Amino acid sequence: MDTTFGMESFGELLRRLRGGRLSQAALALRAGTSQPYVSRVEAGEVIPTLGQAEHLMHCLGYQLQVRVEPLPRRSDRGALADQLLMSPQERMQSAAALHNAMSEMKAGVSG
Repeated sequence: MDTTFGMESFGELLRRLRGGRLSQAALALRAGTSQPYVSRVEAGEVIPTLGQAEHLMHCLGYQLQVRVEPLPRRSDRGALADQLLMSPQERMQSAAALHNAMSEMKAGVSG
């Protein structure tokens, strides 16, 4: 079953996969945690570590998979010309701004 969750938070995914088949208390018992913790995760008040998220998914009968892929390289010739006109410091600032924007977008997806 493909459970890719694009813009869905981990808490929303957990709630959806838990569905009506298992209560928060039952999941908490399986996971060795408390029902209020499961509730806070589902509400997005707590973001579990990768290990905690993997454990919660296992308790629901799912395997959590995380994939890292390189970003596609830009092949826009105009962008290359613009970058060559920048000073090394400006290029570093541009790269840092791109990194920060990507981090914010990823945080929006997972949080």
